[in-house]
Amino acid sequence: MKNLLPRRQTVFSFIVRWAMLIFLFILTATQFNLAEIAALGLNVPFADRLATSAQDLVGGLPLIATIFGFGFLIAMPVTGVIARWVKILPHVAHALGGFVGVGVTLFALKALFAITPIGAARDIDGFIALCLSGAIAGYVFSALKARGQN
Repeated sequence: MKNLLPRRQTVFSFIVRWAMLIFLFILTATQFNLAEIAALGLNVPFADRLATSAQDLVGGLPLIATIFGFGFLIAMPVTGVIARWVKILPHVAHALGGFVGVGVTLFALKALFAITPIGAARDIDGFIALCLSGAIAGYVFSALKARGQN
């Protein structure tokens, strides 16, 4: 009987990828929100950008980590199965899976609450930037997982 529990390296890769996703996601969302404030004509100094990013990381961590962690908990195994089935490179597959995982989670949030709860996802630039944070995290997951198998 095949072992159903993931290997230690897979769990480690998932945790690192999860942390990277949360960091990139919150940082991206914060900078897009601050760019909107700057577009109104207000000056946002670099020190304020850093302070706001740090506050958003601390304040948004539990909720964002839970929501998008759950989304990736579904996306990464499904992507792994699809990559084996379609026979494409796992790094590319997991990057695409990360991109799609974040996108689907953002669409699900909008469908559930009838609003876009993440301000940066209201326009296409922010939506794609947030999805790219998922793609980077998916690629890192695949690279770390592959490194542990060698």
